[in-house]
Amino acid sequence: MVSACAHREIPTIATVPTSPKLEILNAQIRADAENSQAWLNRGYTLALLGRKAEARADLHKAVSLKDTGPMHNRLGWAYFNLGDFAEAAREFETAAKLSGSRATYDYYSLVLGYWGIGDTKRALENYQLAVERDPRFGEYKTLAERTGEWTPIEQRAIHETYVLWSKAWKP
Repeated sequence: MVSACAHREIPTIATVPTSPKLEILNAQIRADAENSQAWLNRGYTLALLGRKAEARADLHKAVSLKDTGPMHNRLGWAYFNLGDFAEAAREFETAAKLSGSRATYDYYSLVLGYWGIGDTKRALENYQLAVERDPRFGEYKTLAERTGEWTPIEQRAIHETYVLWSKAWKP
């Protein structure tokens, strides 16, 4: 049995007041206050900009407008980047449950959530399932290509899990 990892810390990100993408999302929301995707994208963008309270408010608004698996998955990514790993794991689990674990992102998203809360065993189990669904996760070169545009903390989580999986778990 593999024991749990220590709690994961996310580096502190300086708050950034705005960005061109944020301005576009603000305009989309002004034009259509019921646009769940714009609320979701703005929440994620705010999370990346370090504006935590605003990000959480937008994420709650998005899922109140459209309560689906893909919405919960994206919430998970935002919470993960906010450093709220327990909430990220819950959102990833909700997304997987709603999709019946059929969405392409279910397993690798769960890897991030379980890595964040230090549940190594479940991270590795889901990593294996992610590789079975998308073989690019099974080789370092293709993993690096697949995750090239992920945030540094997302990359850290998946790469650390890959290393452990490739050395101790890979069948």
